[in-house]
Amino acid sequence: MGRQTCQFGILLLVCTDATDPVRTLLAHARAAPTWITSIADTYALERRVDAVEAMEWPRDADLLCGRWELLATTQARGAGLLRAMRRDPTLGRVDVYQDIRRENSELRLDNVITIRRDDDGWRSAWTLLAPNTRSSLVLRHTATLEGMRILAALDGVEVDGTRVGEAPQTIAALPLPGITGEAGVFDNTYVDGALRIARSSGDVLRVFERVS
Repeated sequence: MGRQTCQFGILLLVCTDATDPVRTLLAHARAAPTWITSIADTYALERRVDAVEAMEWPRDADLLCGRWELLATTQARGAGLLRAMRRDPTLGRVDVYQDIRRENSELRLDNVITIRRDDDGWRSAWTLLAPNTRSSLVLRHTATLEGMRILAALDGVEVDGTRVGEAPQTIAALPLPGITGEAGVFDNTYVDGALRIARSSGDVLRVFERVS
């Protein structure tokens, strides 16, 4: 009898996880390509996103703040090299983050692309990084919030890097006070403690997982 109860408990747990739209989407997005190019992959992602967006969720703007890792996006144009690195890690490792935070009365948004060279193989030599180091390109934005919509304007670019065993240091920083206008407008169609879904013009879809 005890064995049957255990099996039933495992089955119940599996069924619960399978019907949880947030867990289902996160698991799918982690396993799927980050930059989605095929119609089939787009449909598979959209179907799971639709299930999450149909849920009731608190429209709490404070949940937007934090570091978010990009798991999947239908905006693949211009990301050929990054896609190649995801398919072949010997070229180097790439991670993409979005940092949203409040600074006094302002909202700040940074898009961060980090490239790592984890070994000394010749295929990753193009990065010009020493083995076991990394470098990040940071696109800094001022931002305003309208409900759950974020309007961001680029105001600076920064490049940082590391040496072996050292903390990251800024290599170059370029303020862009002359650039005006919106660099990005997107609606956050779902956010909680683990997951954020964003849609921008052209119905570009992005799925993020909270890192911190």
